[in-house]
Amino acid sequence: MTGEIVKVPVVIVGGGPVGLTASILLSKLGIRHLLFEKHQGTAIHPKAVGLNQRTIEVFRSIGIEEEVIQEAAPKSTYERTAWYTSFDGPTELHGRQIAIRDAWGGGKYAKEYAAASPCHYTMLAQIRLEPLLRKKAENLAVSAIQFGKNVTDIQQDEQGVLVTVKDEDGNNFQVKAEYLIGADGGRTVAKVLGISENGPTNLIDMVSAHFSADLSPYLPDDSCLINWFINPDFGGSIGSGYLYHLGPYENNVSKEWVFACAFASDDPERFDEKEMKNRLFRSLGIANLEVEIHSISHWYIQSVVAETFKKGRCFLVGDAAHRIPPWGALGLNTGIQDVYNLVWKLGMALNNSKLSPILETYDLERHPIAIAVANSSLSNFQNHGGIIDTALGISPTTPKEEGWEALHELWSDTPGGEKKRHALKQAIEILDKEFHAHGAELGYHYNLGSHISDELSTSPKSDMLIYRPTTTPGYHLPHAWLDGPNGRVSTLDLLSLDCFTLLVGENKDEWQTLVDEIDAPYKDLIKIISIGRESIYTDQNNEWGKLREVDSSGALLVRPDSIVAWRSESLLETSKALQRVMELILVE
Repeated sequence: MTGEIVKVPVVIVGGGPVGLTASILLSKLGIRHLLFEKHQGTAIHPKAVGLNQRTIEVFRSIGIEEEVIQEAAPKSTYERTAWYTSFDGPTELHGRQIAIRDAWGGGKYAKEYAAASPCHYTMLAQIRLEPLLRKKAENLAVSAIQFGKNVTDIQQDEQGVLVTVKDEDGNNFQVKAEYLIGADGGRTVAKVLGISENGPTNLIDMVSAHFSADLSPYLPDDSCLINWFINPDFGGSIGSGYLYHLGPYENNVSKEWVFACAFASDDPERFDEKEMKNRLFRSLGIANLEVEIHSISHWYIQSVVAETFKKGRCFLVGDAAHRIPPWGALGLNTGIQDVYNLVWKLGMALNNSKLSPILETYDLERHPIAIAVANSSLSNFQNHGGIIDTALGISPTTPKEEGWEALHELWSDTPGGEKKRHALKQAIEILDKEFHAHGAELGYHYNLGSHISDELSTSPKSDMLIYRPTTTPGYHLPHAWLDGPNGRVSTLDLLSLDCFTLLVGENKDEWQTLVDEIDAPYKDLIKIISIGRESIYTDQNNEWGKLREVDSSGALLVRPDSIVAWRSESLLETSKALQRVMELILVE
């Protein structure tokens, strides 16, 4: 062991997108911290690509939305998704489109998504997102981002967490922190802490390849992010594979791609570059394609959630807390929202130990969300083979000749073909749970946690597909455009990372008097924003008036992570009532 023990309020283990976002959030709050990542640099193999509106809202709150959008795919390239037998091939059944549909807020969903958020669904590959986040994190003064440092041991007591780290030269040093955030993908932190996982693992052996190629002559539709293949030679959907683009883009066509598939019966046990190219050619149906393979990854489909996200002074976020199938693109997004929930609570606990009970609500709020997301993602994965292939009359055990005959019937002018096309249409609509899960992306809510439930109105029915804005405590603050002193702003832009925001009407002075009369530290944790005709922020089109669900004399108390914590139909009679609200939210 070398050197003195370094002391810091927070240690982050893991330098992926979730850990780096946690670092940026901590820095925005002025909280000193160290981040350790065992690899020398950011990810080299693409993983996540879809960033939903809630995640872009987080990036908006920390000032990097524009940078993300500039690096992201053009919107016109991810409005739809489609299924093909292949892009080309030797027979009339190859190179055929099976189905196509709108997705991710594109096409017929555009108005719905635009009304729900100031941000739009965005596609930016993780290998491009991570360097952007790393640069932002490293440029903030209160952090030290250290790659090539491997955390090997974690010990904790009531006073703090002792972290042992090994550097590139094999030397060990120790850091003492008040709290630790485990964002290491489940590699070390959860295991050292003895936190087990629940859920199915090693469901299907998959392989993916990151490669460069000019696919512009072969792409049937350049508005599709993901092209799925259903080829009876490979037993249907999962075996045939899928292809998605990564950018950079030239004339809206990507230069780099990811292809992923399950292993077929005649595939090798492991793919080298030559075998990967051969598999790629077979699935795409393009024999003479010039391909440069950048990386190959072997992985298993799994859907696991840690038994708890908090143990003592240590917290699990992102893949350290939940590793789920990529179908539905909720993995990275859920991780970003984990740290958005956690970091403001850490900030309050570090600033005043009296508020440390708020940290107990992290697991209480995020664990049920992770379980729901894991179940949804697993179902999405199963639907491709279980519903799409079934509608076509194909299964992994269907003989190749029978599979091709089933596809021939799909396009035939026969009663059987008509029946199969109807079944396929219904199957594609079921996949709304994957490609139009607006309710799951924006409408999730906390039944228990750091908010006070009320009975002002009936809470909206939970719906995976439809987002229904509400100011019910435990739900995400609805977005509405307002006119401000510097132009148009969203209601979400009025929030702060370091305090609660009390949204009121034109009776700001009366509410301010109540806030001023409550005790510290509570009164210092409330910022009042007035929305009204005589206020700085005006609701000219009555967008906010239709959404707030309380009278103009009432108020909404909103957490730093945009969750409504409490609401009142009218001005409270005494400051004691408001103080009691803060106590219930923060310490009880």
